Amino acid sequence: MQLSQLWRTTTARLTVLYSLVFALGVVALLGMVYLQSTVYLTRRVDGILRVEANALAASPPAELPRLIDDALALNGAQINIYGLFSSDGRPLAGNLRALPPRLQPGGPPVETPPSRSFPANARLIALALPSGRTLVVGRDVNQLREMRSIIASALAWTGPSILLIGLGLGVAFSIAPLRRLRLMQAAARDIAAGDLKRRMPISQNRDELDMFASTVNYMMGEVERLMTEVKSASDTIAHDLRTPLTRARAQLHRLQQTRAGQDEDIDRIIGEIDSVLARFRALLRISELEARERRAGFTTVDLSEIARQAVDLYLPLAETEGVQLRLRPTRPVQIEADPKLLFEAVSNLLDNAIKFTAHRPVPQEPAPQAKVEVSLVLEGQVPQIVVRDNGPGIPERERSAVLQRFYRAEDKRLIAGSGLGLSIVAAIMRLHRFTLEFHDAEPGLKAVIVCHPPHEGSAEGFPKT
Repeated sequence: MQLSQLWRTTTARLTVLYSLVFALGVVALLGMVYLQSTVYLTRRVDGILRVEANALAASPPAELPRLIDDALALNGAQINIYGLFSSDGRPLAGNLRALPPRLQPGGPPVETPPSRSFPANARLIALALPSGRTLVVGRDVNQLREMRSIIASALAWTGPSILLIGLGLGVAFSIAPLRRLRLMQAAARDIAAGDLKRRMPISQNRDELDMFASTVNYMMGEVERLMTEVKSASDTIAHDLRTPLTRARAQLHRLQQTRAGQDEDIDRIIGEIDSVLARFRALLRISELEARERRAGFTTVDLSEIARQAVDLYLPLAETEGVQLRLRPTRPVQIEADPKLLFEAVSNLLDNAIKFTAHRPVPQEPAPQAKVEVSLVLEGQVPQIVVRDNGPGIPERERSAVLQRFYRAEDKRLIAGSGLGLSIVAAIMRLHRFTLEFHDAEPGLKAVIVCHPPHEGSAEGFPKT
């Protein structure tokens, strides 16, 4: 694993950046501590020296040498410096044998290095006495210099140390994300090679990589579903449309041989061709719905009005089939949707419910009344359109399969239909980000359109059971 690859990761760059900011903050803090402490301690030493010098200068001139000797005996000659010099610079008293060149009477304090007169760094102050002599008072400042050195050393080492630690942490923190990224790259290569069942690995961290991987996995699930439908469409079309086309060709061939066409034969041929065209229209409708990239037809829709219109449309068909169709009264509920598409979805569900309920097998006599009911309910703040019947229902194991194109259950193949109605409903649900759920009605089936608010649609597919 190359360092350049690690440095390109966001984790490494952010860690080093934060370390740099932190290091600059610490350096600034230590610099302020250094300046404030050294200035304070230096002023404190200078103040003590001025107090001592002024006290000695105020004493009688004849007593000054004795007072200097007493101060040295009391405070120690290794810590304090006292010196009394004549007008020509000769030492008269004290442990300082010569005036430092930079020290001027009445001038600012100066620091001197160790010398034969005083074996340590010292800070000195000089006063000019009325008698013409010069008084010098000083103190050992090794502790002050050591403190300065300690703070300066910390200042010099802290910044680079924090940067090195930050760099190390950046490398350490970047190894795991980079490994996960390589696993994602491997998964992406497998997907590009044709393995549409491969998914991006997801860890337990729930970080931004996992969020991205979840989004890609959902996308790949949709791509796999669409590719599977496209792959199976040609086989299904060939299998499902071969029979009506074969019958139509045979009847046309017979008419060609006999040179005499009967009206019933022509009607049968037209019916077979219409069945083929209906299947192709349904396929084109699904493709049209799934190809939509924008939802230009969306507006505020009253779900109760959609349900009422669908029931009014299918009421004559229900009466013809001997099915009792009714709409449970409900108050208006408004959502954002495409009214035409939503009406089409409810209509397809109603068509299926009426068709399969009317042709349901009834083992007991007398047969119960075939019923279909449409209602609008609220689960919390989420509206649901419910189409309930007392027909044969859909086994739980087939509730996902019935949404596939051309799927027909074995026990329902004798009932007229193309096997595309629920596929159209599923496409409309995906466009709206709604969900279609199937539940047992005991007896029968309860088909539920769950109208999720914006951005709350399910990402797990259809249906939910």
